Amino acid sequence: MTSRRFKFIGALAFSLTMATPAFATTQDAYSLPEPFLSMEKSYLKDSPDLQKIMDVMIETATRQVKDPTQDILHNRLCSALVYKMASEESLDAEERRLAVAGDLLHNIAKEEKEMVLTDPAQMSSAREMVTELKSEGYFKKSPQFWSDEQVLTNPKIGGNRALVHHITGGVMAGDLLKQVGGYSEKEINAIRAAIVEHSTGYWYFRASIDDIAGKPGAWESVYPEPESNIAKFAHDADLISQFVPESVVPDGSKWRMLAQKRWGAKTTQEEGHIVYYVFLRLFEEAKTAPGKEMARERWNTIKPDLIKLMGLNQDQDPIKVLGVPKVFAKQS
Repeated sequence: MTSRRFKFIGALAFSLTMATPAFATTQDAYSLPEPFLSMEKSYLKDSPDLQKIMDVMIETATRQVKDPTQDILHNRLCSALVYKMASEESLDAEERRLAVAGDLLHNIAKEEKEMVLTDPAQMSSAREMVTELKSEGYFKKSPQFWSDEQVLTNPKIGGNRALVHHITGGVMAGDLLKQVGGYSEKEINAIRAAIVEHSTGYWYFRASIDDIAGKPGAWESVYPEPESNIAKFAHDADLISQFVPESVVPDGSKWRMLAQKRWGAKTTQEEGHIVYYVFLRLFEEAKTAPGKEMARERWNTIKPDLIKLMGLNQDQDPIKVLGVPKVFAKQS
């Protein structure tokens, strides 16, 4: 851990412990729509200490990027979804609390420029965390996780925050939780493991790792499967949060722009085709019963509009008609 990050975490933790009641409304500056706002108010009422984690997340995001609005809303949306799913599955209050805390912090390192595995100090911190978590029984279903450090330190993998933020995020979240207080070592480790396991559902991340490393299965060194309830809910909430029609369907939306810039779409049909295929496979990744139900509901909402973008009839199967998008053909 660098001294600058260590000083920031210490200063932030001190400011939170000395905060006045007015400080406990940092999220009010960022409008969260219903029904997610009501879910958020419910979990803050159930576990008021989560406000400190909310504040840590917002303070960090505000420091990291010029306009943190979308990052903050994403984290709050995911946390609200986690609370809803955990409540539907009748998880006890303590598991719900840890699940929400984990999702508030699941992206904490994504915009932290220093948090890359190509940095020897960060790699050492991550290795130490993973070793500790493995010794406590985590990642049993992912025996290949952290088995090939050459994959993890490849500059195109370990130096890409989007691909490794789940690992560096586990490190950073653990540091923050220790400084803020109120969480035992056992609870912190449960949250850290959930954050490390939350990214596995993004199949195109897995495909990217294999492509960069030049060998199938290389992704297993980078992405462990979610095992605990906390990890599965964190995984599904992050997944489901992507199924927002406004970010998928309209011209210039997040996912259509990704289709252009990341995956090379040149026409509206190609945008619709690529986004359809991405979300078809995301939909299949949900791990929990409520997560699968929510994913299905949201998929059924966006699917007709994506078919329309492709210029097809609603009774036509885009994959049968157009095939797998060329950019993904070798990964299917």
